Amino acid sequence: MSNFISGDAKLLLTGINLSSNPTATVVDDPEMPGGKINVTSDGRKYYLATFRDPSNPFAAERTRVVAQTTNAAGEAIWKAGNPSVIKQFVGKTIPADIVTRNVESYTVGENLVDTYSCIVMKGEAIKSIFTQQGHELAEEEYVLVDEDETSEDDGQSMLDTQQS
Repeated sequence: MSNFISGDAKLLLTGINLSSNPTATVVDDPEMPGGKINVTSDGRKYYLATFRDPSNPFAAERTRVVAQTTNAAGEAIWKAGNPSVIKQFVGKTIPADIVTRNVESYTVGENLVDTYSCIVMKGEAIKSIFTQQGHELAEEEYVLVDEDETSEDDGQSMLDTQQS
């Protein structure tokens, strides 16, 4: 099993949206559709990118948090995923896939679950994205990079993501 998605995987970016959490902080931002964006407690802006399978209009949509990171001076910056760029891709397919893997068990409500699904972009290491989203792959899911596949960004996320 590869640590990267298939080279021909595609997802449709259906929108960039605010968090549905009613307690999430929202500020004005002219780069976002609707002119608003969410902000974390430490001042980083974030939004939700929504994706679905372009070949199946009945497929469930999945979201991915896209957030600013901080530079060496501690200032919040868009290293990738700047909404002024991303909004131009809404309604288009992009190289990404919905990946489901067995992970270390965690609790959702009263249920113990051991699978997790997330959006992985082209060039991102699957294991790194699961780790960034707070889920360690189960031991049987640990994989090595295929010899014929390399990542230009050494597994660094194309879109800086952090759960908020």
